[in-house]
Amino acid sequence: MVVFDTSFLALAFDGDYKVPLDPTTGEPLTQCAERINHLIRRLSMSKQRILIPTPVLAEYLVEGGHDKDKRVQVFAGSRVFSVAAFDQRAAIECAMIEDGDSKRKRKLTPNETKAKVKFDRQVIAIAKANRVESLYTGDTTLAKHAAENGVNAILTWEVPMPALSPQLQFDYEAQRADLP
Repeated sequence: MVVFDTSFLALAFDGDYKVPLDPTTGEPLTQCAERINHLIRRLSMSKQRILIPTPVLAEYLVEGGHDKDKRVQVFAGSRVFSVAAFDQRAAIECAMIEDGDSKRKRKLTPNETKAKVKFDRQVIAIAKANRVESLYTGDTTLAKHAAENGVNAILTWEVPMPALSPQLQFDYEAQRADLP
């Protein structure tokens, strides 16, 4: 089982969502939609579930505008996607994450707000409570905190591109040798 954050859901289902920048090139990530769709197909074929934490679902629905019912139906009728609540197990995990952060006396960076940190902790806690293999995200801060808490994080630009279909190769040299 894996977890998708809001950016992954938006990239998978919203054609208008802004493609992230590839940190190696500084340009928009090439074949972004193809990467995400290939990942979803691969996970589906291997019968892996894609977990959507309820905080992620809420953020995705708010950003999505007026077609909330349609968006919820996509997940409700899916065998691939599963919505996971912030339940008692997740609350305990979240408290343990909070305890670890308070012991480090970690200061917030300029890009972090208390609300964002709490949101990220809830997503990580739900992932841990459901024993996921990986968390897919476009958020480097979330990825860093996930890794610090034992959750493998894969950033958008780390998702491999789909394999190219094999094409017939033409051996020019061999053909030229056969010519008179």
